[in-house]
Amino acid sequence: MISAPRPTAIRLAGLLAYLAIIPASALADTVWMKNGDRLSGTVRSLGNGKLVMDTTYGGTLSLNWNAVSTLSSEQVIEVHSGTSRQVSKAQLMAADPGYIMVKRGEDVQRVQVAKLEEFIKPKPKTDTLNWTGNIDVGVNLKKNSGQSQDYHFAYNNKINVGKWRNDFGGTWNRDKEDGTMDSENYSLRYALDYMFRDQYFWQGRARYKRDWVEDLSQQAVIGTGPGYQFWDDELGSFSLAILGGAFTYGYSDSSSASHFGALVRWDYQRYLQGRKVVLFTQGDVGHSLDEDGIFTLDAEIGLRYQLTNWSSLNITYGHNLVSGTRDSLNERDFTTGLGVKW
Repeated sequence: MISAPRPTAIRLAGLLAYLAIIPASALADTVWMKNGDRLSGTVRSLGNGKLVMDTTYGGTLSLNWNAVSTLSSEQVIEVHSGTSRQVSKAQLMAADPGYIMVKRGEDVQRVQVAKLEEFIKPKPKTDTLNWTGNIDVGVNLKKNSGQSQDYHFAYNNKINVGKWRNDFGGTWNRDKEDGTMDSENYSLRYALDYMFRDQYFWQGRARYKRDWVEDLSQQAVIGTGPGYQFWDDELGSFSLAILGGAFTYGYSDSSSASHFGALVRWDYQRYLQGRKVVLFTQGDVGHSLDEDGIFTLDAEIGLRYQLTNWSSLNITYGHNLVSGTRDSLNERDFTTGLGVKW
């Protein structure tokens, strides 16, 4: 006599068979559009009416939120709601057209798609190496009654490993008109952060600039101090650091001077229009701690428009100001160009 299989064994066998035949896309996030299309990938964020989604077949997609019927997310996301922008962790599950099931713990609510305005997929905490960066190049050549040649090159790199963050980059600028060199300089920078708590870090930073036209031919700053990360998510990042250290200045006649001082450093980045546009600004403002009263400003602000997943068009304004030294400096640069990112 052959005994009948037990119900538990039947359910287990059925589950294994189902997992074996479901498509791989069913294990990913899924978005159903009002026109009947269904997209699978990884939902990253919703903001400013744009849903950002990574796919293996189309790269990063930016979808109009008012064209979405419903969606499901395999991972917990952070939902921002209310005028106070209160953040709660939830899982989104598909419902009938025009609605999404929002599950917070044991509580499940049926919410209209139009009522959701912003959510973000949390960045996973990992010890694996993460390397991002970009290179921007601008060239402007003119020949009419005279000749002008403008060149601009900038590179930025960020390498994160666990609690350690490395930020390094540099610039090179050259402006020549009718055989006369109006400006020629380069700069280098490096910063190392250690995140000793979720939002608190300690930073060490060094910056160097060399100029072949101005009397103030060399600038060097080295400092260390605490910092605070206000946010770092799929929609952007913002951090502040207060550093104490030394300023060193060199002049074209080989003389130099050094001063102790303090710096306030900022780094801001915000994605707009579904990550199509990036607004960024970074820099530092400093003051010496002696009676000379040296004031420094080295900052830039700009926009970067993504042409493809790897290329961009950028517009940047930079300002380098030094006062209180033997030769004051007040440089302003406006550059445009193309860039690549990774």
